Amino acid sequence: MTLLTEGTDYKIVGIQRGDCYNAIVIQTINTVDAGDTIAVDMTKYGINATGLIGLECYKHTTDDSIAVSEANTCAVSSGTITVTILAGTDNDPRFILIKGFTIPNYGAAI
Repeated sequence: MTLLTEGTDYKIVGIQRGDCYNAIVIQTINTVDAGDTIAVDMTKYGINATGLIGLECYKHTTDDSIAVSEANTCAVSSGTITVTILAGTDNDPRFILIKGFTIPNYGAAI
């Protein structure tokens, strides 16, 4: 179990900014193993600390081959999302899509 490092083990390859939500796309290197984790400060990309909408994860079954969905887990604390790679999947490159609300007081009464 390793905490992956941005710029070495993964990179942010896309940021989509919208009126109500933003999305981040992460690409990992091909040596990521089961149990490895990625921690990303969502607020750095304009996502409210409590505004996570969802997480979509994909892995290549063979490098540069077809990407299939993967059910990784995540937790959010103080605006940082930590994604843990599903057990049993070693040495696969991955793409992770994180979506979240940009609304400053998300969840507050209107």
